[in-house]
Amino acid sequence: MNQSRRITEGAVVVALFTILMVMTLYIPVVALLTIWLLPLPMMVYTIRHGMKPGALVLVVATLITFLLATALALPIILLFGIGGFVMGVSYSKGRGAFQTLFTGSVSYVLAIFVLFVFSNVVMGIHPFEAIRTGMIESMNSAEQLMQNFGAETDEEAITAYRELANMIPQMSAMLMIFTGVMYAFITQVIAHPILRRLLNKPFGFPPLREWSLPTFFIWIYLLGIIVSLVGVSDPGSALSIFMMNVTPLLEIAMIVQGAAVMFYFAHVKKISKALPIIILFSALVIPIITFFVRILGIIDLGFDLRSRIKPDSNRG
Repeated sequence: MNQSRRITEGAVVVALFTILMVMTLYIPVVALLTIWLLPLPMMVYTIRHGMKPGALVLVVATLITFLLATALALPIILLFGIGGFVMGVSYSKGRGAFQTLFTGSVSYVLAIFVLFVFSNVVMGIHPFEAIRTGMIESMNSAEQLMQNFGAETDEEAITAYRELANMIPQMSAMLMIFTGVMYAFITQVIAHPILRRLLNKPFGFPPLREWSLPTFFIWIYLLGIIVSLVGVSDPGSALSIFMMNVTPLLEIAMIVQGAAVMFYFAHVKKISKALPIIILFSALVIPIITFFVRILGIIDLGFDLRSRIKPDSNRG
């Protein structure tokens, strides 16, 4: 009976995955939604039945999808099919949301790297060079259009934009890692309510106020600052490029830590969550606020700031 049910569910999963893949490839209007639903069939099936049956269903789904959609489907399968399977394996082993986020991120990053190598070696297209070229050409077109209409151009802003565009190829590692982590996180955020409903188990991240990085991150961050200040003399050196990729990731991590402190403070002091939300949205456009949120995260990681935040005695 269990074997029959497993086969039936596997057939349903293959059908769902194939339908979602075809919709993603051939119906652009719904592709932005269906592409994030693609990992779910594999994830649910693997959680319910384990790694080996999940791997078999993934292989069958890949073959059928390849027959229907040809090679166009392979990059999406590599990303979202395998990503859903890997995260399903993690949950099937009883791992928590953050451990699953890590394994899912590794899967997505490796898939992105494989696609990057294939594009670069086989097709002769460097994706990040293409992005850089597109950004510069767009800026040149916009600048030419403004000049044709007699409008003034901000040369400093244009120069800064071009410098940013020229940094894109050197920051390819950071962009691949960040993209992989975000793909895994978005997949989980979408999957958790569906998993809770289908499997009747408490899937989900803890509240943001409870999030915290391991303490050793503070030493990695401080080491990065020291190396950036005294150890990087040549902007084109390997060390410089390494720090260019590592530093933004560490800064994002500290911002998340700082955001957790703000939500913890609001929770303990019984302040509306709207306050930290407004601060974080303001940080997106006001750099000085981003700086203070990051400092807050550093202080919390180094001195356990949250343990010092107590509820007001005059509040119930």
